[in-house]
This record gives sequence, structure tokens and C-alpha cells, in this order.
Amino acid sequence: MSIPPVSLRLSARTSEKVRRIASLEHRSFADTVRVLTEEAIKMREFPEVIFTSGPTGRRASFRQGPDVWEILEPYVVGGHDWEVLRASYPEITEPVLRAAVRYYESYPDEIDARIEVNSEGL
Repeated sequence: MSIPPVSLRLSARTSEKVRRIASLEHRSFADTVRVLTEEAIKMREFPEVIFTSGPTGRRASFRQGPDVWEILEPYVVGGHDWEVLRASYPEITEPVLRAAVRYYESYPDEIDARIEVNSEGL
């Protein structure tokens, strides 16, 4: 399926900020706009999630806690068992755990890739 190109106008200030981010992250302008757009959509879908940078790139994190993939690792490895997740994180509230599961249901490839990298020790 071919995706039609999208044209957009950004203010000079916004365009310059995107160019600066693109340069810092060694990405093209278009790829940077794509990444920023995807992150904005995810943060709108999941207001408790932010995106943080680290040695392995940008990743979804909870505003008041760990990375989303970290919370989900026992859930995924445990065969998507809610009780395994609940027992793994008794200190994390149920609404946060449920948000993590919803995030996984929406973006399983993203979370599975993070878990795989972690299991490989990279």
C-alpha cells in the first residue's frame, strides 16, 4: 500500500527547531517530523506517557516511573498474564499497569523490540 506524500507548512521558528533536533539525532528533516508526530500521537493517546532519550534511543516512559517496556517485560515473558504483572509490581498502581497493557496492545512491536534488546544484553 502506497502512502501519499504529505505537505505541511511550519513556522520558521518550528522549522528551525525541527532542523536542530534532526541534526542532533542524525536524522533527515522528514524523518524527524515523522518521529515527532508519532510521539505526539502516542502521548495524546496515553497522557501518562512521555518519551525520553537514552543510550538505546528514545523510548516511552511513564511520567512518574520506569520505561513502559520495563513494566511490561514480566507480562510479555509471562504469556500476557495479568497476575504475573501485578505480582511483579505491587508498588505500581493498577491504573498505571492497565495503561501499560493498553500501550502494549497498541504498540506491541515497539515493546517486543525493547524486551528483545534487553534480553540480549545490548
